[in-house]
Amino acid sequence: MDIKQKAILITGTCDTKGDEILYLKEYIESKGIRCMVLDLGLREDPKNFAPDFPRQQLAESIGSSLEELIADAKAGRYEVAVEKLAKGAEAIILDLFKNGRIDGILAIGGSMGTAIGLRSMRCLPVGFPKVLISTVAVSDYLHPHFIKSDVILVQPISDFFGLNQWSKRDLKRAASTISNIVLEEEALEEGKWIGLTAIGWVVSCVPSIKRLLEEKGFKVAIAHSASIQTGILEDLIRQGVIGGMLDLCPFELLHEVTGGACHSRNRLMAAAEMGIPTIVAPGAIGVFTMNTLQMPAYKEQGRFTIEHNEILGTAKPTIEEMIETAELMCTRLNASKGKVAVVVPSQGFFNYDREGKMYFNPEGRAAFINVLKEKLDPKINLEILDCHWDDLEFMIRIAELCVKYFAEIV
Repeated sequence: MDIKQKAILITGTCDTKGDEILYLKEYIESKGIRCMVLDLGLREDPKNFAPDFPRQQLAESIGSSLEELIADAKAGRYEVAVEKLAKGAEAIILDLFKNGRIDGILAIGGSMGTAIGLRSMRCLPVGFPKVLISTVAVSDYLHPHFIKSDVILVQPISDFFGLNQWSKRDLKRAASTISNIVLEEEALEEGKWIGLTAIGWVVSCVPSIKRLLEEKGFKVAIAHSASIQTGILEDLIRQGVIGGMLDLCPFELLHEVTGGACHSRNRLMAAAEMGIPTIVAPGAIGVFTMNTLQMPAYKEQGRFTIEHNEILGTAKPTIEEMIETAELMCTRLNASKGKVAVVVPSQGFFNYDREGKMYFNPEGRAAFINVLKEKLDPKINLEILDCHWDDLEFMIRIAELCVKYFAEIV
């Protein structure tokens, strides 16, 4: 492999982090990789090197001027300036990507550089190497809603105010990460990919279903529904990588309704838009999650709550929230352009939703099912089974539908 053909783009504010960006650039180039810099700064041009894409070019890429962006910032319209900077960066990054001129991207920033970097990286597909080193990498500010993709985050131990041994150590971590990925990582494997969602409380049927699909020649990408992974799956659907969806656990819908920890919004929409064959089940709809620090607020509402572990708490939804969640599911599935089946085990939606268990909820379940019966489009195959999620009957029916619905995927 000719490593000189590889190229990495660094984005950051060269006026405030010029020394750090130059250090990153020189380290990456020491690995035989070409390194380009996109300047996101507004104050002044860097004095120690010339960026490949200066701030003037960034402004011009969106039909604006540097003077206009500076005026926005000076007037306190930071959100306007940031949006313009991000759009300009996105235009340059997308052009570089489409023309095969970059193999990876490394962003550096405090809160402002992080916001612009994340916003501008969203034009890149899942699988393209992305690394962000940020003072706020591990913070409440970087909710998955803003990350949206497979970005590797590096948390430095000190802020960026010139170089010292500590900062060099952290910068080298980020630079070596993106360099090694670009030099060593294989591209995402192609094939007949099926997306599958689950959490531990609905996993009973997953091993057998996964094995069946693999025996039929499919590859299975399993996403943990209590994470950003389901949102990444939605992106992979839109990229044309995922050809079928077995959405066993779309319980982010319930989180949208209750205000719980929703890491992937707009679930079910990508499959509906792309028209891929989809099988949906209401796995774990009957419990929602949150950061354990947020649990007291839900407990004060009179809800049943219990810690799952140190970082994740759980709570029980109201019947009204179960109804609203079913309505949201119907709205999104009714917009589907492809074949859809919804399979509902009426005696329980997950392992703790059974008599004697902490999330037993027959009233909420019945209300949810009634909405599906009333509001799902007749074109959708709705099957209500008289069994529990963990029963063999449910697993067998899911398996049968997988064989039927995914047979057309090539």
